[in-house]
Amino acid sequence: MRKLEPVKTPSEPEVPEQTFELLERLPVPMFVKARDGRYLGVNKAWEELFGVPRESFVGKQVRDLYPQNPEIAELHAARDNELWERPGAQTYPTSIVTPDGRRRDTIYYKATFPADGEAEGLVGAIFDVTARARAEMALRESEERFRAVVDSANEGMLIYDRSLNIIAGNRAAERIVGLPLGQLIGKPGFTSLLNCIHEDGTPLAEPERPTRLTVRTGKPQTGLRIGIKRPAGVTWLSVNTAFLRRPDETDHYGLVSTVTDITEQRTAELLLKDSEARYRRTFELAGSGIAHIGMDRRFIRVNPRVCEIFGYSEEEMLRLTGRQISHPDDLDIINEQRPALHSGALDVVRLEKRYLRKDGSVVWVKFSMTVERDASGTPLYEIAVYDDITAQREAEARLKESEARFRQTFELAASGICHVSEGRFVRVNRSLCEILGYPEKELLGKTVKEVSHPDDRDVTDAERARIRAGEIDSARFEKRYLRKDGAVIWCDIAIALVRDVFGMPLYEIAVFDDITERKDAEAALQAAHEELKRSNAELEQFAYVASHDLQEPLRMVASYTQLLSRRYESKFDKDAREFMSYIVDGATRMKQLIEDLLAYSRVGTKGQEFKPVSLEVPLRRALFNLRAGIEEAGAAVTYDPLPTVTGDEVQLGQLLQNLIGNSLKFRSNSVPRIHVGVKDSPLEWTLEVRDNGIGIEPQYYERIFMVFQRLHNKGEYPGTGIGLAICKKVVERHGGRIWVESRATPDANQGSSFYFTLPKRGGES
Repeated sequence: MRKLEPVKTPSEPEVPEQTFELLERLPVPMFVKARDGRYLGVNKAWEELFGVPRESFVGKQVRDLYPQNPEIAELHAARDNELWERPGAQTYPTSIVTPDGRRRDTIYYKATFPADGEAEGLVGAIFDVTARARAEMALRESEERFRAVVDSANEGMLIYDRSLNIIAGNRAAERIVGLPLGQLIGKPGFTSLLNCIHEDGTPLAEPERPTRLTVRTGKPQTGLRIGIKRPAGVTWLSVNTAFLRRPDETDHYGLVSTVTDITEQRTAELLLKDSEARYRRTFELAGSGIAHIGMDRRFIRVNPRVCEIFGYSEEEMLRLTGRQISHPDDLDIINEQRPALHSGALDVVRLEKRYLRKDGSVVWVKFSMTVERDASGTPLYEIAVYDDITAQREAEARLKESEARFRQTFELAASGICHVSEGRFVRVNRSLCEILGYPEKELLGKTVKEVSHPDDRDVTDAERARIRAGEIDSARFEKRYLRKDGAVIWCDIAIALVRDVFGMPLYEIAVFDDITERKDAEAALQAAHEELKRSNAELEQFAYVASHDLQEPLRMVASYTQLLSRRYESKFDKDAREFMSYIVDGATRMKQLIEDLLAYSRVGTKGQEFKPVSLEVPLRRALFNLRAGIEEAGAAVTYDPLPTVTGDEVQLGQLLQNLIGNSLKFRSNSVPRIHVGVKDSPLEWTLEVRDNGIGIEPQYYERIFMVFQRLHNKGEYPGTGIGLAICKKVVERHGGRIWVESRATPDANQGSSFYFTLPKRGGES
């Protein structure tokens, strides 16, 4: 290839040869053009740029260089014309397309010559800046991509200069901080503009700002938590900082900071923390024992209930395996199902097994186990729940034993027992079959009414309805049944209702006792009672009539005997006079006996209607009647304030008179002291007539209240032996009871106390 040489025509400008030699040696594409636009010469670098032999191109126009791209040729021609019009130099960038189709980014430098006067031609240099342009384009694209990425990032990013003032930021930073970049740029961080706090709620001081901490410590900051107080609440941020350094430089030229809104995360963390606290409380306070068991079978976490169930401390439990505390007979119950549990074939294992407590006692446990797994499904540890069912097991055993006893009792009971559902026998025992005379197979399925006496079939209906309504728990009846052989039997029946856990009726339980013999005995007793009442009435009437009618002959015997003694006393010898006194004394005693018998019979037949009576009234009447005896004996009679009772005033007076008279009669050598006392109790009054007389020996306590029973002969103490019997009858008519207590001893007489009760709600017994 020929080097750059001048090509001359008569009209061409004069170009020094040295100029062409200089252009040839330059590595930059160079060209020389005439004023008419023809290329006068090009150097080797130009030839390499365009790929066109210079010998073939010299003398041609710019349009010949870009036949496929005339717009490029027109651009260069226009710029050339500008130089022709205004000689001098020009520079402009442009893209060109070489004849072989390569696009190049170039910068053209052109200048006219000669420098003074009218331009005769121009010289130009072409700088190929394709690589630089492409690098700049790539840089711009990279920056645009970076900006797009930064602006689209969820994390806020802020750039600080060495003075710690914000010089740039992204949209996320605006959104998270809540301020536009326009307000942030040039400021020493958002913490200087907003009310920021630490996690504990204390204000964030200027030296504690993340950028300042970074510079002061010389270390990047990671995960600093800062809160921004706003009217609607606190926005929580996680802040990271780092130094910005150029390559091969140790000092920084700025800082970059990222901010992330962790408000929701922090709320979730607090909720999780609260949940974990609740879980921990639940774990610790659970009524069931809960344990985490490692894959090596050792306890790794236990709650207090587990320790209570097995009797070990927590520290001791964490050194044990479940197998070590299992009952010898239950060692492999869980292990048989563990492989399926670990593989996922089973979600949970539930069973009941025995363990040995620390003290050696056996504890029954209801046991549930599942497996906690990691994200990949690999078992991490087992979760076991223990419920102590020892008491339940013991209760079940007792129930089973009780049911066995019930079945035995049911079958062997002397009473007939049955279960009745919808009116039919569904279960009967042997005794009921014997009572009703049916074999069990025949009795089952029959209705109760079928074996009931026709007149008694509906006797139980009303009370059974009340039981079903819940008004009463049970009821008792006496009713008649018909045996299989047709015989009528009486039964005492108790009925109750068995309900389910929801209170719905299941069946009735009835207990039968054959009371036929008792009923027959009651009927016979009633007949005898009626006969006895009739006989007693006749006897009382006879006693009244006899005592009344017998008094007249006795009076005649006594009167005429006394008359005979007075008129003929001088004619009778000593024996006759003694015999006459016997006759009078016998008649007198007979008269007294008849009068006492008459009084005894009148207690039940001639009594007055009961009414309120102040006991002091009949007591004073009794004392008035006994005044002669009291004065004769020099007795002292005292009494407590007495209550008002309901009764027969006359008979109560007779009662008190007989008892006080008895004390006067059976007095000792001491001055008689008689006291009438009273004691209050909720249902009755207890009265006492106490004396210091001769007393009564215990073997006679009952006998003295019987008719005609005397403890002394008539020579020692007069009387008929009916007085205390009358007292007993009066007390019993008033619904009370009477008894005696005495302090008599072989060596001393300490008196007696007669007690009798009167009910507070009086009524004739």
